[in-house]
Amino acid sequence: MTVKVDESTLKLRARFGQWLKATREETGMTQLEMAVHLNYGYPVFVSQVERGASALPEHDMRVWAELLRVDSAEFAKQYLYYCRPFVYEAMYGKDPYALEKLPRSGKTIKAATKPRARKPASTSK
Repeated sequence: MTVKVDESTLKLRARFGQWLKATREETGMTQLEMAVHLNYGYPVFVSQVERGASALPEHDMRVWAELLRVDSAEFAKQYLYYCRPFVYEAMYGKDPYALEKLPRSGKTIKAATKPRARKPASTSK
């Protein structure tokens, strides 16, 4: 099943890719070197992740962090911010969409301002 990705999500993913690329370049690694270390068949996948065209495989996050010389917790935080913004907001109380000045993605349910009154249970059968 393919889920359509909205424009705001694509922009956040692309910004994560820009961060990945800048971080990779700071280490002096090429896309080919990353691909070899990650056992990817082609460096094009690294390019696709850096452009935001493909999502970073979550099971590879720790290896990416090690290769890019980024603390794994910081790497995961960056990933959540850009790629799982609702999870990031739930964990850190900050909305990446608002911080990045992007329209909020998807439908969300706002918390009720006051709890709804419960109807009394009926005693008749």
